[in-house]
Amino acid sequence: LPGTAFAFAYSDTKLLVSGDEQSPAIPTVAELATAGVDGVRHYLGDLQGVPCVAIVLPHPFEPPAGLRLTGLRSLFFRLPESIVAIGARAFQVVEWDRTHRFCGRCGTPTRDKGGERAKECPACGYVAYPRVSPAMMALVTRGRELLLARAHRFPPAMYSALAGFVEPGETIEDCVRREVKEEVGVD
Repeated sequence: LPGTAFAFAYSDTKLLVSGDEQSPAIPTVAELATAGVDGVRHYLGDLQGVPCVAIVLPHPFEPPAGLRLTGLRSLFFRLPESIVAIGARAFQVVEWDRTHRFCGRCGTPTRDKGGERAKECPACGYVAYPRVSPAMMALVTRGRELLLARAHRFPPAMYSALAGFVEPGETIEDCVRREVKEEVGVD
């Protein structure tokens, strides 16, 4: 893996970034190696020819000088959308790795399954893959008007379309109806 690869390194729910609040950046594998930061790596793919990896860091983790931990949401509108999207995917992979250290069936420590992204139980053979959680996002309109939501944790003047996770057995259409009703009280 080249040192120029983007390193999406997470400690629990916080992403390790370089730069300051106004100009954050995703560090490279080489930058992390120079700082003495390493962890379990998961290849994510390439972004415009640059490899990207998710890295599992311990928790708690004390960032070295020049790096800091931050929530991914704080990087919205500060980093390109494509970088934030890969950061979200990296978090899902890191979270799966962190939460599947033990078999969900028998409790035995798992091991990485060769040749695929999976955790395998050496005792009972159970194989756990990263979870796919179907979700929907809807933009409710009335003529030229848009219905947007605002969470209390959002920074000032930030709004979003309505979104939510699909429940087991629920259609996307039913999910849209349920989430819109739950989030803003509109049928």
